[in-house]
Amino acid sequence: MLAKSLSLVLSLSCVASAQVARPAPSPTNESTRLGAEYFVQRAGATWTYALAKGKGRVTIVSFIDWRAQVSVSLGKWSGGATWRVKDGAWLERSGLRADHEVVILPASMTRGSRWEAPSSMERGSGKTSVYEVLALEAQVELPTGLTVDHCLAVLESPPEGGPSFTHYYAPNIGKVGAQGPDGWLYRLVEFRSGGKGHAD
Repeated sequence: MLAKSLSLVLSLSCVASAQVARPAPSPTNESTRLGAEYFVQRAGATWTYALAKGKGRVTIVSFIDWRAQVSVSLGKWSGGATWRVKDGAWLERSGLRADHEVVILPASMTRGSRWEAPSSMERGSGKTSVYEVLALEAQVELPTGLTVDHCLAVLESPPEGGPSFTHYYAPNIGKVGAQGPDGWLYRLVEFRSGGKGHAD
């Protein structure tokens, strides 16, 4: 485990160790999460996901002026996006969702927090979804056998009702998986932290 921790490639076992070492929850952060907690601000950061067939990848290509240029290739979804944090909220601009900037995660969330935004690429663009925080301390078992703790679970549903999706995010890692009506759409199998921060 120690040898892996010293590697330039951050394996998920190292990430799990880092999470266990997080400070104990305080009365404030025990019941509240900030969208910015789940946003990685490093050029070169890469997420590799296991899909139903094959693998997908999301990579921060550059991080300049507090904006991340992102490349997405997840099965039928591929394209570019821009991520940034504003006033604690994680925002995205991408043709995969809408033609304007949308909220991925709002600035402040507690269990039961709800907001409306354009649908995720998982549900399909051109629609509106209602998002609700189901849990602040969910666990996600990954295909590698590792269980990631301290996950934010966000339910995405059509306003009129119908099939829902659940998105899972881990602090300082980002998205670890998405689950649809028929099971997992994808789950994280490798996370590389990237090597550069703001001064790309």
